[in-house]
Amino acid sequence: MTQHEQAIHFKLSSEQRTELNHKSNWLGAWSVFKSWALIFFAFGLSIVFPNPISYLITIILLAGAHVGLAILMHDASHRALFANPRVNDWVGEWLCAKPIFQSLEGYRSYHMAHHRLAGTLEDPDLVMTKNYPISRASFRRKILRDISGVSGIKTYVGLTLMHAEQLKYMLNGQVIANENAPHGFIAISKTLVRNLYAFVITNIVIFAVLWALHAPWIYLLWITAQLFPFQVFLRVRQIADHAVVPDSLSKNPLLHARSTTAAWWEKLLFAPHHEHYHLEHHLVPTAPSWNLPKLHNILVEANALPEGSQSNGYAAVLRKAVLPKTSL
Repeated sequence: MTQHEQAIHFKLSSEQRTELNHKSNWLGAWSVFKSWALIFFAFGLSIVFPNPISYLITIILLAGAHVGLAILMHDASHRALFANPRVNDWVGEWLCAKPIFQSLEGYRSYHMAHHRLAGTLEDPDLVMTKNYPISRASFRRKILRDISGVSGIKTYVGLTLMHAEQLKYMLNGQVIANENAPHGFIAISKTLVRNLYAFVITNIVIFAVLWALHAPWIYLLWITAQLFPFQVFLRVRQIADHAVVPDSLSKNPLLHARSTTAAWWEKLLFAPHHEHYHLEHHLVPTAPSWNLPKLHNILVEANALPEGSQSNGYAAVLRKAVLPKTSL
């Protein structure tokens, strides 16, 4: 049997699924702590060593931490971050989603559609990866939009309109009007207050901590990380997750997603909390992130990972996704 055939016929046992789906409040708390510890380490670096190099490192680390919070929000959307459902949703909203201007429920609704429709033309995320591989010129333009802040500004303008419930909660760049949008200044203002008060509170707390440390200006690095490198890291991660895979229109996760081997610094910036095992996540979406390495090992031992569904590092992913000059 070929590796492709093994992938098609691979199935987890019920015992394996039960073990992989086991949640832990302690490990969930540890995951959240690690992300926030990185955030305050990055702040501390620029407070203790106030120089341009430290500021740049802080911005890069904060962007990676933003990715980490987004991944934890993602895990909470699957109700996989904590065993306790109420704790899962409260932490997922207040400590993961809202600090980065997201909504757990909005994201959950959007993301569940991605899982339900993955491997079909209706997958809302397909639009972000279906055109790969692309030319170097096209990729340069995308990265230039990210590092210049164009992508970030468009993202946060769009999110503001989503929080105002004028647009449907879509994270794929599509603009779809909300048929039940509130009308009038007062109604829209009330909607924004209801949907953004947690964002305001969490960011005031962050600013207040920095103020207490006599470094309120460090908050500007938090915003800078959101607008610039965070957008680059998200793009690379999106490419790695689903672009240039064996069959993007297969319902089999072993064929429409990717598993990426990541170095420590790649995990720090692009794939915190084992996000690089994205194929594994699609195979068992409700498995907590800390169990994804176990699932990866099961797949490796079963020789069930198709060669085209795995990459050794993010540079290897980009080599597949960006055409060489001779192909232009």
